[in-house]
Formats: sequence, C-alpha cells, structure tokens
Amino acid sequence: MKRKYLFISDFDKTLSIDDAGVILSARLGVSVNDFLIKIEDIKKKNITQLGGELAHLIVNDPAYKGRVTKDLLYQTGKETKLKKNVPDLIKLLSEGFNDSVFSFYVLSAAPQEIPQSALEGLLPTDHIFGSQFIFDNNNIAVDIERTGAGHAKVATVDMLKAKEKIPRHRIIYVGDGASDVHVMLHVLSYKGYTISVSLSPYMGHICRRTIVSENALSVLIPILEDILKYEEGDVRKFFEERHHIIQEWDKAKTEWVDLD
Repeated sequence: MKRKYLFISDFDKTLSIDDAGVILSARLGVSVNDFLIKIEDIKKKNITQLGGELAHLIVNDPAYKGRVTKDLLYQTGKETKLKKNVPDLIKLLSEGFNDSVFSFYVLSAAPQEIPQSALEGLLPTDHIFGSQFIFDNNNIAVDIERTGAGHAKVATVDMLKAKEKIPRHRIIYVGDGASDVHVMLHVLSYKGYTISVSLSPYMGHICRRTIVSENALSVLIPILEDILKYEEGDVRKFFEERHHIIQEWDKAKTEWVDLD
C-alpha cells in the first residue's frame, strides 16, 4: 500500500517570484514603496492577522477601497511570475513516486482569485485556498468574507487532513513568511514536516529544512532526503532521470545571533 502525504504550499514568494500585492498595487497606481509603508503600518498596529495586510488594504485603504474587482484580481494572477518548474513540481507530486503519493494544495493569504488565476490549468481551483471577499453587483470587493492568513491556514490544514484522511505526521508544509508562522508551528507540533524557502530569521527555528532556490523543484530535496531517506547520490539520480540536473547544491547551517 502506498503512503499518502498531504503537501501544502504557500503561494507568494514560495511558488511565485513576484509578490501579488506589489503587482496589484502597481495596477492601481500605488508605488512599491507606498505599498510597503502601508503594510508595515498595519503590522505595527496589529489590526489584522500576520499576512492579512493586503486583504485589509483592499477593503479599507482609500487607494484600494472600491477599486479592486474580481477581474483585476484575475489579471493580477496572470501577471504573477511563477518560479521555474512549478508545473513539474505539481505533476511529480500529484503522480507520486517511491511508493508515496502526495495530495497537493495551495494555501495563500493573497486574494484567492490571484493564485487560482496564476495556477490555472496546473491545479484544480478547489485545491487552492486564499483570502475570500464579498463582492457587490459590480464585482467590486467590499468586505472580507474570510482571510487566508494566520489561524485561518491552521483551520484549512485541519480540514484538508480530515478530507484526505492523512495522519498529522504526514503533512508537509512549505512557506516563506509571516502568514506561515502559525500553520508551521501547528504542523510541527504534530511532528509534521515544515520547509522554509526564505532566510527570514523567525522561520529558521520552526522549519525542519530551509531551501533557497528560484527553482520550485528544490523543495523535493528535503522530502527525498529526510522523509523518503534518499542518499545524496540517489537524490541527484532522481533529478537526472527526470531531466533536471542539480548544478549547485551548497549546504550550510545558518544561525542568527544578536550579541551586546
């Protein structure tokens, strides 16, 4: 019998190169600098869950309020650049290997329409979860129905675990930032497996492995090594057999230290 795993990935800066909020803001005439200042201001005030800042802007900030439509979110998704080999990653995991199968889902704090549009044709829409909005008759976002950040990700993971009938220790979560902290701690507490694709200081201690690469297939390396128990040579062979050559593979332990 094949072992079944639940593979869950964040979207922004995990499967994508671009930040959806930056692209959406540019379409509304908001500069990157102004967008980042607004995000930091929301974080300082603690008025939303970590990662839910963009959703808050869309329904509350004068530069966004009444201007964001479903179509605009869809077009933002089409403009979002994915990391290299995202289609191959989805295909490999969905087909399974080494007597293991993986149910692939995406959880994002971004408006749900953005990752659904960006991943159209690669992953079923019901495998993609994000922040959901209430739209008026003109399809303008007027309120938040459900954010996809913070504890909302935890609740979604638990729902998917029950749906797929997968034990907690076979949950794999991949993320990069603040909106992933709660869910990573949740997955880790039940001995699931967490992977960070960012060098953010607060991510290192809650992730089993940190993999930094512009190639989405790189997240398979810790899965092959730590979960499926491949040796380094076997990992290289795995990729070569699928026509992907590991050009560089530098392992290093990163420690963040603050001394007075």
